[in-house]
Amino acid sequence: MDTMKRFLLPAIAIATLAGLLAPRLLPSSPEPGATAAPPGTGAAPVRTQRVEPEPFESRLTFNGTLMADQSINIRSELRGKIEGIHFTDSQDVQKGDLIVVIESGETEAELRSMQEQLALAKTRAERLQNLFRSGSVTASERDDAVSQREVLRAEVERLQVRLAKSRITAPFDGTLGLRQISPGDLIEADTPITTLQTITKLTVDFSVPERFLALVQPSTELSLRVAGHEQPFSAIIRAIDPQVDIATRTLTVRADVDNPDRRLLPGNYARVELVSRNDAALVVPSVAVLQSLDAVSVFTVEDGIAVRHTVQTGHRDETRVEILQGLDPGAEIITSGIQSVREGQRVNIQRRTDLG
Repeated sequence: MDTMKRFLLPAIAIATLAGLLAPRLLPSSPEPGATAAPPGTGAAPVRTQRVEPEPFESRLTFNGTLMADQSINIRSELRGKIEGIHFTDSQDVQKGDLIVVIESGETEAELRSMQEQLALAKTRAERLQNLFRSGSVTASERDDAVSQREVLRAEVERLQVRLAKSRITAPFDGTLGLRQISPGDLIEADTPITTLQTITKLTVDFSVPERFLALVQPSTELSLRVAGHEQPFSAIIRAIDPQVDIATRTLTVRADVDNPDRRLLPGNYARVELVSRNDAALVVPSVAVLQSLDAVSVFTVEDGIAVRHTVQTGHRDETRVEILQGLDPGAEIITSGIQSVREGQRVNIQRRTDLG
């Protein structure tokens, strides 16, 4: 009996102590009629930055292709045998230099024959003209002689042109390509012979979205990056296609590229960089810009309240976005905690910093 009391008394004491402490340890139940505070009604903690005009430089990059300023495929206009080749592969030529001669013996013989007939026709026409003045021949006879003379003169000119086409010359200064013919080849009209290009002066064509038209005006300087070359090359915009491509909403721009040392070649792929600078741009961090399906916006703080502004953006770099419309200088934009902020909600600014 004494043993049982020794066990029961401590147990009763522990149970009594637990009953006294339990209300303090357990969470209290809400009073009848009380409701929990809805989330988001408190001031949201945010960080802000003040926007002031500052210099902003952006780089627009486009894909382009280098081309020779002048480039043609040299072909024959006549059918005939190759009599002589007067160039080597990749040779530099001047305008008028002889490139290829096509056999022209038959044409030369025809020309000599026609020249003899023309000489006789001229003499006969002059004689009949004198006889007509004296009344010895009719006007019809005189006119026939003059007509015959003019027909023969036209035939001589035709043969002279044909003979000139048998000697193919360079139409401008440039560099010839690889030879596609051999001596003695019988070629047809329009047979490719070689190419001729201006290597020392190139152009680059690239497409620009129509919204950037104001940035790509004639005489604007560009920078080119070409594979295999560490240093960039410079280019100057020559002209802009006056028509917008309806399918892509882009404009084709052509720029001149000087290439005196011939490090670049026609057909090279080039990345065209256009540097744009605004000395008084409104620039915000990229994290402050909210993009939705129908609008781009930022939040500002006005009298402790979050206010949404729909904005129009311009250029971007790695961390910043240029604001073109919808934001005034001096505005305090929210840069941190923006995802939990709602229009008209009171905010608690933790820190202010000025841009720049």
